[in-house]
Amino acid sequence: MSILKRAASAAMALTLAAGMSVMPVSAAGSTDFADGDYTATVHFHNASNPSSYSMCDSIFAHEADVKLTEDSAVVTVYVAYPVPAFSDQGQDGTIKDVVVTYNETDYTAESDITTKAEKTFDTTGALFGINAGDMLPTQAVTVTLPRDAVDSFETGLDTSAYVNVVMNTTQNFVVKLTELQAGPTETSTQSAQVTADVAAPAASYEVTIPESITMGTLSASEDNTMAYEVKVEASNLNGGKVEVETGAKGNLTSGENTLAFANDFGTQEAAETTTLHGNIKVTAADVAKAAAGNYTGTADFTISYYAAQ
Repeated sequence: MSILKRAASAAMALTLAAGMSVMPVSAAGSTDFADGDYTATVHFHNASNPSSYSMCDSIFAHEADVKLTEDSAVVTVYVAYPVPAFSDQGQDGTIKDVVVTYNETDYTAESDITTKAEKTFDTTGALFGINAGDMLPTQAVTVTLPRDAVDSFETGLDTSAYVNVVMNTTQNFVVKLTELQAGPTETSTQSAQVTADVAAPAASYEVTIPESITMGTLSASEDNTMAYEVKVEASNLNGGKVEVETGAKGNLTSGENTLAFANDFGTQEAAETTTLHGNIKVTAADVAKAAAGNYTGTADFTISYYAAQ
């Protein structure tokens, strides 16, 4: 560990020691509790000064799970995983190699870094990027102790753990569990159906047809073709489509005279903003037979919107 990290750790430890002290509480005996599930308030104290919290205490959720049987006391504590300010560290666990010593016997804890149960943290740990009230994913650490270890919950259990972030060393703690509360003796689950509708954004589209298509002076020696564009601006069609359709034929007129034209646009579809293309064609043969004059006509377009099925 670098000199800089040591300095930061020392400063935090002094702050916590000055601001937090723990008053001893008389312990209840193991026979005072029936077999079953309990919760307890848990804190990690300095091994050298058990009346004060460890600087690491803020990385732990302060509610532990306890399961009592005739022969054992199974304790599960929860540590932030990952630690917010050091999310690139401790990928294989925020703490490792956890050992609890009771009556001169070592008990090795098991670690669960897969479930990542979310817990509420009630203490701000600025060094670790934790704020009081944060709901964070956790690593669960479970140790199975003899049943009579309950007698030592409030006075404290000697514990060692390799802190896998910032410190990267084995740290010694005194772990104290207080306020043991029985869990529910019977639970049941009922379901309530929750329904809600989210309205899709309204479809919007605009189709622009040319106001006029000017073909100029027509040739009687070769066919006359004029290209044109139909522009479609569409949004929120959500799988729907815009359809544009026009007839294949029409007539231009000049007084009582007529001149046929063809329109190859046909029927085209658009599911997004795009440009459609068509051509107006007047054959050279028809021009050769037509009387001179200024011919005009119209091409009618039908525009339809189809919602997604």
